Amino acid sequence: MTARLRLEDLNDLSEGTFTAYFAGVLEHSPQYAAQVAAGRPYRDAGALAQAFAQAALSGSEAEQVALIRAHPDLAGKAALAGDLTPESAREQASAGLDRLSPAEYEEFHRLNAAYHDRFGLPFVVCVREHDKASIFAAARERLSHTPEQERRAALHEIGRIARLRVLDLIEPSSPPGATMTVPDPSAHVPASSASGAAPVRVRLGDNNYGKADVRLFKVFRDSPRHEIKDVWVRVGMRGDFGAAHEVGDNTDLVATDTVRNTIYALARDHLTGSVEEFGKALVRHFVQAGPRVDGAYATFTQHLWDRLPAPGQDGGHDHAFARQMPKHTARVEGDGQNFTVESGIDELFILKTTQSGWAGFHRDAFTTLPETTDRILATTVTARWTYREDAPDYDAVWARVYGTLLEVFPDHYSHSMQHTLYRLGEAVLTRCPEIERIHFSFPNRHHIPYDLGRFGLENPGVIFHADAEPYGVIEGWVERE
Repeated sequence: MTARLRLEDLNDLSEGTFTAYFAGVLEHSPQYAAQVAAGRPYRDAGALAQAFAQAALSGSEAEQVALIRAHPDLAGKAALAGDLTPESAREQASAGLDRLSPAEYEEFHRLNAAYHDRFGLPFVVCVREHDKASIFAAARERLSHTPEQERRAALHEIGRIARLRVLDLIEPSSPPGATMTVPDPSAHVPASSASGAAPVRVRLGDNNYGKADVRLFKVFRDSPRHEIKDVWVRVGMRGDFGAAHEVGDNTDLVATDTVRNTIYALARDHLTGSVEEFGKALVRHFVQAGPRVDGAYATFTQHLWDRLPAPGQDGGHDHAFARQMPKHTARVEGDGQNFTVESGIDELFILKTTQSGWAGFHRDAFTTLPETTDRILATTVTARWTYREDAPDYDAVWARVYGTLLEVFPDHYSHSMQHTLYRLGEAVLTRCPEIERIHFSFPNRHHIPYDLGRFGLENPGVIFHADAEPYGVIEGWVERE
């Protein structure tokens, strides 16, 4: 078998030899290999693969369509007749398309016909990254594309195909001084895993992008008594962003600067109630406005403010406020029509000076902690919950959860932080029928009696060292049965 081309010799080939060797990277389109040859030198196989993907995108619309049409139908007439290129034959075989059942052949026939009817194009997919089931799933999804979206999707898949074909043709790095054998362009070159400096075969996993730490402050001036919303916002978008990651093609990507501007602009008319409802408005907008966006999320940290006292005025000052301790958190995620909403509380510092203990626990050779039936119990509550309803009054539910935590934390003897976690969850689900389940995270903020005996003083449980770390942490969900 003839050796593959060494990476270090890639840039020294004559243009003719380079073009002949890489002629099959883009299906039935050797002219692109000549174009890529002119762009040398390339630092590695990954840069060469990117050059082929960029070449496929650089042509006119007519040239792009011609390149897509140069690809065969999957399990189509060319495959049955044995007229595929060696590259396509190996690729279709890798997904089992050369050994289909009669029913599967019929399904592929319907798929190919649907694509030609709708787009005038073959369905192009990098089959080496799929199996039969995922190919059918991708086809069903892409049949909903517009012709322009499908052309971009096909070119993206062609870039994926080209990358794997380039890696098939490049030898991993060799020691300096090794001799070069120019491969025979017509020889079958099997794929093998890369090592050393050569790039490994990868695929893009779950990804998103957006804007974080957008600090939004809104004043409601509809009456002399003002209201305010003080919210830190983060928005992330997910969708067909593969071309941007893999070949640097930013076509139809929404700039993160635009995301920031949109948050402020939409807040004028859409941030009228809860941050959860505002999150739905943001998700709808980015799914509709982003050509490559098919889903989004928005997270919020809302700082709460209370009115300053006003002499002779009930209910506090009309336009002066003091920031409060807890924060209202939320996450809204969806596709613009269906949403998942989670709300929460953060940085709620609570403490009781008695009615708590920690006794009866397991002891072993490394246990030094004494049992106690009377201690300070302190924690910083982080809670989040999901809903049973699509559109409850989010702010009213949040206020009810907050009130429940404040009422129930001191109303019982706490045998442990676990005991209190369960009791708080039970109370929240009882008082808030809108909530399906609630999660708590309780760091145990230890308050340790300070040894004043060294100074000849007694400490009858009044002086403590508030220990910062390390600390215990207790977490869990409380759910409806």
